[in-house]
Amino acid sequence: MRKIILLLALFLVPIQADARTYINMGECKITYYCPCEICSEGWGHQTYSGKTARSEHTVAVDPDVFDIGSKILIDGIVYTAEDIGGGVRGDHVDIFVDTHEETLEGGVKYKDVKVIRR
Repeated sequence: MRKIILLLALFLVPIQADARTYINMGECKITYYCPCEICSEGWGHQTYSGKTARSEHTVAVDPDVFDIGSKILIDGIVYTAEDIGGGVRGDHVDIFVDTHEETLEGGVKYKDVKVIRR
């Protein structure tokens, strides 16, 4: 019983590193999208939040899981949740890249995701 409580505490308690506080979201599905018609359905660089999508900055998320405007840490890069997507549901983060070739190269991965607390 004590092990279960400890495991729950590890997932619910924010962790701290580099003087920032993080909320560990665990392993999330990671995909990639670009401004092409196939990926963005005509939206191009325009995001749900009204910002212009930028590589190594913008991610699309499920707003029921991640707040729009959240800072999200994946593989040492801090992204901003500025967009939503029709196929982005639950613990899924879609990373904006510049070209469709990069979306294909990125594929589908599962990575540890942290949200930086404000």
